[in-house]
Amino acid sequence: MQPNLAKRIKGALLCAAIASTQIGSATAGPAVVGIGDSIGEGVQAADAAWQTQVFSYIHLVSAAMATPVTIPLIQSDLFGQVGDTNGRTRIFPDVIGTNVAVSGADVDSILNDAANAANVGSIDSETDLVLFPRQQSQIEYVESVAPDMVLCWIGNNDVLSAVISFGNMNTSQLTPVVDFENAYIQLVNRLGALVNSNGIKVVFANIPDVTSIGFLLDRATASNIAGFPVNLPDGHFTSIVAAFLMNVFGNDDLMNVPDFVLDPAEVATIIARTQIFNAIIQREAARIGMPVVDMNAKFAEFLATPPVFFGNPLTTEPLGGLFSLDGVHPNNIAHGLIANEFISTMNQAFGMSVPSFDQTILEGLYFSDPSIDKDGDGQAPGRFGVGLLETLAFLTGLTGDTND
Repeated sequence: MQPNLAKRIKGALLCAAIASTQIGSATAGPAVVGIGDSIGEGVQAADAAWQTQVFSYIHLVSAAMATPVTIPLIQSDLFGQVGDTNGRTRIFPDVIGTNVAVSGADVDSILNDAANAANVGSIDSETDLVLFPRQQSQIEYVESVAPDMVLCWIGNNDVLSAVISFGNMNTSQLTPVVDFENAYIQLVNRLGALVNSNGIKVVFANIPDVTSIGFLLDRATASNIAGFPVNLPDGHFTSIVAAFLMNVFGNDDLMNVPDFVLDPAEVATIIARTQIFNAIIQREAARIGMPVVDMNAKFAEFLATPPVFFGNPLTTEPLGGLFSLDGVHPNNIAHGLIANEFISTMNQAFGMSVPSFDQTILEGLYFSDPSIDKDGDGQAPGRFGVGLLETLAFLTGLTGDTND
């Protein structure tokens, strides 16, 4: 047990929940800035709200460093969905967030997708919601403040759309290699300029195998959700959404529609494209002398040797412990494990001594996690009312377990 770290984490979470406008108005640049996509923003169960944002790996890493980022806290209603500003508002809209990761961002949009809302009433995109009151892209914000350290995990969405567009699952949605490479070179060039001029540190991360996320189901898991044997050949995958639709309609006709299924050739193409992208990430980070967190290897390790808490292995199965209800975004405990990988990489690359999360703290994250069925009864606690998916999960009995 590391009591000082535990206290810092508790304090950081509390500070995030009552964010002060004074944090964003400091004259010195922030110690840590987070840029990236929905994982960095803290999306869980297809929504980003303050209840999920505080568990983002960016926040956890910065808390372990005793320099917590400022989170652009969002209040979401019963029907909130990330990317939609109806029913989702900033709690403290004038606070300058220093975790500016935006759901849906790919490498190109981290460069070019700028917030443009001039006032609270004109916030109409996730980028506005996160970056307001600034009118900048993520990289422009980093350049304007030159922090001590940047945590940058980007690129997942350049392969993910081929997997999670449940009625349009195909490899045409993969970002072309030349486009990814050009955008990543630009990103590293701009961060590299800050490395050379201001001495900032940057920690990159690569892309896990998105064909292994909880959103994709093999025949056995799809059949279990559908409630009958599903005609899905070996090596083929469908989505958790399709499985629930089959349960509703009582047939597996969707398995005859190619865009509801990934075949082995498509899976191989996605994996190969991910490997190419990861080689680009590694090469470009090395060019400016900055490290890369090997999340691809770490998630493969999770699959081969699942972490175990109180006798329960964490799996990619629905309510299994590595993903939130949407099967795409990591949950509380997964963010803790991800944070440890960032901390380990930072310590090794920069000679730092940031304390990692020990077993006791990880157990706390596990217990706090509402997306895990900890007692094996097919139901998790859930976060009722924190977005549409959480609301539907409670109404259908998937969540609401008080015994966990």
